[in-house]
Amino acid sequence: MPRLRLAALILLAMVSACARPPAPPPVAVAPPPVILDPDSACLQELAGLHVSFEPVAAFGEPGQGCGITNPVKVAAGTVAWNRPGVVTCAMARTMARFELEVVQPAAFARFGQPVKRIHHMGTYDCRVRRTSTKVAAQYGGSRGGRLSEHAKGQAIDIGAFELADGTMVSVKKDWRAGGARSGFLHDVARGSCSTFNVALTPNHDRLHQDHLHLDIGPHTLCGY
Repeated sequence: MPRLRLAALILLAMVSACARPPAPPPVAVAPPPVILDPDSACLQELAGLHVSFEPVAAFGEPGQGCGITNPVKVAAGTVAWNRPGVVTCAMARTMARFELEVVQPAAFARFGQPVKRIHHMGTYDCRVRRTSTKVAAQYGGSRGGRLSEHAKGQAIDIGAFELADGTMVSVKKDWRAGGARSGFLHDVARGSCSTFNVALTPNHDRLHQDHLHLDIGPHTLCGY
């Protein structure tokens, strides 16, 4: 009798084992996404925008003095530049956006043609901010005070825009001249206030009579 009971238990265990559903296949776990550091991501964005640039080794002591942690030397944004300029990657990215979203739409609206070249008057420059004081007028900049955003690679001064047909639109000559050229410059200046943190124009002070100062520094000012 015990043998029969043992055989029955073994048979029951075998039947139960056969009735169990097969174990689910192992779930494939996707590898974690590759997270780029902000500097690398910015460089990839520039390449995707077809900005002509080359990375430059970091220099200076950003946060304490002149210098840039992620500098790039830009030969051309989405629009050609009259000469290369050294800026932060973030500034180059903002310029590319400005060219695409502000400059070109304004050029087509006013002239029916694009801008082919931006003529800038300077990018990186280790100096303090210029002011409208007598000292600034004499020396081209104040002798003390807060560093300019140019000293951090976060600013550009634009003096003119060259259209596809070679027409030059100059801030110095055309800002107050009236007509399409003046209208274009004012369109661009207004648009720059929503793209950059600071935009200074000939309306702001006498030190900006011949250029638009645009920067992505920590302060906010639309000097239009």
